[in-house]
Amino acid sequence: MHALLSTDLVVVYNKNMPDSRNVARYYASKRGVPISNLVGVDVPESESIHRVYYEANVIPPIRSAVRKLKLSGLNPAILLVYGIPLRIEGTAKPELHEKYEDLTTDKMEEYKRLLLQQGRQLEKLLHKGKITTLIYQKQYSESIQTKEVLNSVSKTILKASEYIKEYVSVSEKETYSKVVSLLFRMAGMSPIVKDVKNQIFLMDEKERSLFLSHNNLFKFNAILNSQLAEIQFRGFTPEKALEVSTIIRMVNGVIGEMLFWEAQHRNSKIEMTSASVDSELTLVLVENFRLSKWLLNPFMKDYGKLPGIEFIRRKTVMVGRLDAPSPDMAKRLVDDAMETEKRGLTGTMYIDARGPDDVSAEDSYGRYDAHLLRLHKIVESKSSFSVVLDERSELFPEKSCTDAALYVGWYSLAKYVDSFEWKKGAVGFHIASSEASTLRLNGSQVWCKRMLEEGVAATLGPVSEPYLSSFPLPDLFFPLLMTGKLTLLETYFISTPHISWRQILIGDPLYTPFKNNPVMDVDSLELNVSDDS
Repeated sequence: MHALLSTDLVVVYNKNMPDSRNVARYYASKRGVPISNLVGVDVPESESIHRVYYEANVIPPIRSAVRKLKLSGLNPAILLVYGIPLRIEGTAKPELHEKYEDLTTDKMEEYKRLLLQQGRQLEKLLHKGKITTLIYQKQYSESIQTKEVLNSVSKTILKASEYIKEYVSVSEKETYSKVVSLLFRMAGMSPIVKDVKNQIFLMDEKERSLFLSHNNLFKFNAILNSQLAEIQFRGFTPEKALEVSTIIRMVNGVIGEMLFWEAQHRNSKIEMTSASVDSELTLVLVENFRLSKWLLNPFMKDYGKLPGIEFIRRKTVMVGRLDAPSPDMAKRLVDDAMETEKRGLTGTMYIDARGPDDVSAEDSYGRYDAHLLRLHKIVESKSSFSVVLDERSELFPEKSCTDAALYVGWYSLAKYVDSFEWKKGAVGFHIASSEASTLRLNGSQVWCKRMLEEGVAATLGPVSEPYLSSFPLPDLFFPLLMTGKLTLLETYFISTPHISWRQILIGDPLYTPFKNNPVMDVDSLELNVSDDS
């Protein structure tokens, strides 16, 4: 990931709101963003927007501005300011999706029948015309579960692979050819590539070099896997499903295609097309992607070494938001950020875990709580920062958290608890389902709104139910921020699992609170930020 600069930012405001334009200009003047990087969009003053309106009025001008910066050799990111809606409303399921459900049902059954047929043929070849596996004797595949099919077929493929390795008889050449052909059709290119890799490992350097110079198998495999990687991160619309399935068959055979259609059958019943404007705009350069549910965030640290990831990252744009209940408060976020950068953020980190009595280690709540406990261990052992951990079911009592500079905790849904005396420049977030559902509704007690009103400089949260898995990993987010090596926006995108979903980041995207006083050494974290991120 390239270091984010002020010249990289496309600052987006609501051209129907003078206050929105003023916040954009204020930010540009404070951070040195070229005035040509400011983009006005025609959107309503409400906090929600219809998808049709979003696609017609928001995407075109922003896409144009981002492409222009890319052509200039810059690495653009987007900053939405006060006045830009928070949320894209979900769309009704179109007729095409109804037809797609029927298609996935038909395809799922078709490839299950085909796989059983191929497994039957393979077994006959291996056992001289006999069928020894009970599942191949059944007449109707509809009554057979996919798991049963895979279990039986996998055993047959294993036997076939052993047969190929031991094959020496010239008299069985025809049988050998049929077995190899069936294996390729059933399992695709992947096992062949794996087998060739094992053979190459046994060659000397000269043989290996000669073999690779005359063999295109790895090149073809790399191209196909690169396409699959992009599909993994982008998804696809129903119109592209048949095209995608052919790529999957080449790499993973009929087995892969059957599993693909079964997954599509499950997903076709799920319609979650609402998203935050911010998270959806990460894909402003992408023409075709899946709208339902979320997509993987390619900037996430774990994906740094995947093949083709750099291409996918170049087509993804980081998006942040300078927003608050009022325009003056939004301006205050950049003022506090710049002042804090000069002197450095000091104070105490507060971690409010739910504790062993309130979660199970076996469920998602327990796993996320474990990230909070790990954060406490990292900060306590590898930094000079003061940290307080609470493992009780109750939240921190009111007014008990003095000198609060950093915070993460849960769970008080849409009901802010006034436990903190926030330091200027404070950064924190509360883990709950609707804490950024509004920033402007009078009387609302959602945490993002109330934390901004009480003085934090940066926070994050969901605009609607995001599921726990969508929150940034706290034991990655905070330690990276504390190294002073990355801006707020970069830190967020390295640690956040999903895009095209419902989370938003609020604050100055360039904010680097520990820029001049790092309290954690990046090397001690065993996180190679420059290489993997």
